[in-house]
Amino acid sequence: MARTTPRRWRDIATDLLQRIEAGDLSPGDGSSGRRRLPPEKELESYYGASRNTVRDALSWLQQQGFVVSEQGKGTFVVHRPNIVHVTLSAAELGLAPGNRSGQWYNRDAFIPASREVTVSPVKVEVQEGTKVIARYLQTNPGSEFVSRHQELFLDERPWALQTSFYPLSFATEGASRLLYPRDIPEGAVAYLGETLGYSEVGFHDEIRARIPDENEKRFFNLGDSAADVVFETVRTAYSPDGKAFRLTVTVWPADRTRLHYNNGKVPDDVLRTPGLGPSDHAPRESPPADDAGSG
Repeated sequence: MARTTPRRWRDIATDLLQRIEAGDLSPGDGSSGRRRLPPEKELESYYGASRNTVRDALSWLQQQGFVVSEQGKGTFVVHRPNIVHVTLSAAELGLAPGNRSGQWYNRDAFIPASREVTVSPVKVEVQEGTKVIARYLQTNPGSEFVSRHQELFLDERPWALQTSFYPLSFATEGASRLLYPRDIPEGAVAYLGETLGYSEVGFHDEIRARIPDENEKRFFNLGDSAADVVFETVRTAYSPDGKAFRLTVTVWPADRTRLHYNNGKVPDDVLRTPGLGPSDHAPRESPPADDAGSG
């Protein structure tokens, strides 16, 4: 029996997308377990629409990267990785990595402790900064910077690309470890405090969505559809005198990342498990004795 629904292809595409995101499709490709959309004839009957209208809806879903059609087999839902919720406002200013048993991949972000974060070896370069980098770090165009780049993995899967920039003068004036292709166990902020007297009293974040470059497509296994975009977060850290002394650019795949911020008094359950609404958290009669919070 055909369901009474709008017949326009966009309405059909929207409804199918909602069913995809809700998991309202059964595996239909044998052992692979891939989720297959109903055949076109069945969709025509279900939506009371013409073949061309259904095909237009499927074509749009394919262009957006949600499904893929295979000759003689059908149309299948494209697998998307599980969502990772990242809280960017989680750390106390100046907190070094490693202080909370692996909960922090660095001092800038918090993820659940059950996830394992690993990083690639540090790649260090000395380079002439672009006008954009010079603007963020309040230096003259053409100034030289130290860049420290790493690939980040979550549960052994590609997760983020991160590059931090520091004025080259930091290395020549005493913070020489910035030039070494090794981790700084206490964290770069703490190290700069020890060597040059810098302390971080605040930061400014800028977030944008953009098309990935070829290296990002390779690392995150992204395609060319409109759904394959990345978030880029640009964090500028400031010292007490208002001087910018650290610029960190992190690139995240948008299809598997949700970025969160906290401000003010936020329930501890929400701090620990961002992405769940208050009604999704189990009620608690009383807070734990060591309820210190994270944000």
